[in-house]
Amino acid sequence: MQKITKENIQDYALKLMFKMKDEEFETFEKEFETILKHMDLISKIDGIEKVEPLVFPFKNEDAKLRKDVANSTLTTFDAVKNAHETIYDEVKVPKVVGGES
Repeated sequence: MQKITKENIQDYALKLMFKMKDEEFETFEKEFETILKHMDLISKIDGIEKVEPLVFPFKNEDAKLRKDVANSTLTTFDAVKNAHETIYDEVKVPKVVGGES
């Protein structure tokens, strides 16, 4: 069985820019351990590889989905006219990747 360590969780949190307290890491480590035990148990079920993944818990033959048809579209000007800041007809947003700036 694969092991999730506090160091793994700290690395993931850093990459996702989450600030976590030490006790939260311990909680996550225990929760991931439980999840991995369940996954290991499920993988041991005979014939599990033949079961198709479940997308929805039951079939609903009565579901009627509308056709995906564009009724009206916005011009570029209308799409960005309320943006706080734009550059080259695109909305400019703060940098969210690559650490603190």
